[in-house]
Amino acid sequence: MRRPRTTDARVRRGARAWRDLRAALLLCAAVPVLPAPVLAGQAKEFFGPEEPAAAAESEVQDSVRYRVELEGVEDEALLEILRQSSQLVALADKPPATTVGLRRRAEADIERLQTALRSEGYYDGKIDLEIDIPDQSGGQSGDPSGAQPVAEPAAVRLRIDTGPRYRLAAYEIGYTGDSPPPAETQPALDTLGIELGMAARAPVIVAAEQSLVGQLQENGYPMARVAERKTFIDRDKTEMTVRLSVTAGPRATFGPLAFKGREDVKEDYLRRVADWPEGALYDRRVVRDLQRRLSNTNLFSTVNAETAGTPADDGSLPVTVTLVEREHRSIGAAAAYSTDIGPSLELFWEHRNLMGRNETLRASATGSPVEQTGELDFRKPAFLRSDQDLLGNLNGGLEDTDAYERQWVDSLVALERPVLDNWRVSAGLSFAYEIIDENADNGKGEETFQLFGLPLTASRDDTDDPLDPTEGTRLQLTLTPSTGVGSESLFFLTTVVGGSAYYAIDDAKRFVLAGRTRVGSIVGEKTEALPASRRFYAGGGGSIRGYEYQLVGPLDNDEDPFGGTSLVEVGGELRVRVSEEIGVVPFVDGGTVNDDPWPNGEETFRWAAGLGLRYFTGFGPVRLDVAFPLNPRDGVDETFQFYVSFGQAF
Repeated sequence: MRRPRTTDARVRRGARAWRDLRAALLLCAAVPVLPAPVLAGQAKEFFGPEEPAAAAESEVQDSVRYRVELEGVEDEALLEILRQSSQLVALADKPPATTVGLRRRAEADIERLQTALRSEGYYDGKIDLEIDIPDQSGGQSGDPSGAQPVAEPAAVRLRIDTGPRYRLAAYEIGYTGDSPPPAETQPALDTLGIELGMAARAPVIVAAEQSLVGQLQENGYPMARVAERKTFIDRDKTEMTVRLSVTAGPRATFGPLAFKGREDVKEDYLRRVADWPEGALYDRRVVRDLQRRLSNTNLFSTVNAETAGTPADDGSLPVTVTLVEREHRSIGAAAAYSTDIGPSLELFWEHRNLMGRNETLRASATGSPVEQTGELDFRKPAFLRSDQDLLGNLNGGLEDTDAYERQWVDSLVALERPVLDNWRVSAGLSFAYEIIDENADNGKGEETFQLFGLPLTASRDDTDDPLDPTEGTRLQLTLTPSTGVGSESLFFLTTVVGGSAYYAIDDAKRFVLAGRTRVGSIVGEKTEALPASRRFYAGGGGSIRGYEYQLVGPLDNDEDPFGGTSLVEVGGELRVRVSEEIGVVPFVDGGTVNDDPWPNGEETFRWAAGLGLRYFTGFGPVRLDVAFPLNPRDGVDETFQFYVSFGQAF
């Protein structure tokens, strides 16, 4: 039974906005405000009594402040390495108490800098130290002694003569043991990053050694190691020779795979995920990939794969994976508020190992003044193949907006798998049963629809955080051909492309630019022939902030949303992290809906701007946004809208 409706949409929306605003003001008024003296007393109790400034100043004055000068090095990269190696530089904000202590610190720095020079190939470097300490009257003394404090900072000068840079003349690899690797499996120098004649830099030489062992372990030698390394310096020729003695050990194949610590997770599922190549030549990358795949199931807090100490008699090497399972069940709730919809609440329960094979079942219920829904969402990984998931969804409920009233049940079955880097694709079959009563004055009344769809999706996500991204991009393409019956047969194709991008302006990621766009089109049927729930609408907290829910686009004679067959939305934000817990976000949103499959300019592009506040928690940010329409319609759009929810806007 459809409820009676007021014909004046503006009056209805204005009354609802005033009611919601009044409720928000009453809520704010209920929060107690403490008098200033009470707050001051609490702050003093929390932070403790103030420390006298004189005590802090005295501590600085009773030490020998200094500045460090590294002279004689023109190579900026080398100079930076020396500065990072210097304790004088690292401890400059913690000066010693006496000039004697300063000299000891400086003399100890000479050996550190010599080590840094040798690591970069300078084996004949010389360093001279000079310390100038001003006296109390402003004069200087070149011979520091005693423990008298000084007023001006001392000058610590380290004059560095790097000498010639040594070159790598030879890098010799010798294999010990009864069965050295065949010549074709022995790593070549160029694959190790070694080129004869290059600078004899310690980091490159050590990295080559690690790469050598790694390549052997990727080609069947799990016990490979460098038994001995010798380096020789020829000072007359300024050259270095490196000689490695390598023990490759026996060549091995993968043996049986075993699991320890498993409780509720079925072993056959673990083996399907592992896809273990028993009998294949040992490759440490396979072991690392095994750990990664098991960790990505999100069933375990710890995954540790270990190989046996020695191969079996047949040359196989058993591998044991030790597991610690996570908790598999959770319950939760989420609340939100906006001036156009009012309060909303979501309750959910989730099981992430329903039948012992990482099946996820999530049951949720959502309630708000315009919508009451229930939903079951199911995912079964490794379905028929290790990289394929089976998806199932069943949802239904009641919806009552200014555009339409709807009762529905919707279902979906689909297969999803990864392709390329960070991409996932899916294909499925959907069925929906809907009873819709349009609020437009078109004489349709209540209609029943039965719709079949073939949803195809492709999505990509390489962002660094699902709730508060600071870098990366997201992209999603949905293509859904649909057919069914209502008052007449229907066939239409819905296409939606959406994406967002995030860019941190500074290294600390305190300033982040974020932008999004969404474009949609429906072809095959005119707007009035489509079920009202399948048309495009815009406006609201998840769309164009500043405008009421679904209100951007064509309106009927009662100024209720009518929907359309094309959609364009854009949005941009500057996310500023003021402190660890507080952020501010100025933003701009815009968009339009047209009664045509392609934007034709008949509907004005609506813009809005606003300011948001973020409170960062361990689970993600709490969002408060206030938005103002920039080109509102007289008698239709309100002066502002505000939104409270969890997570960033996009």
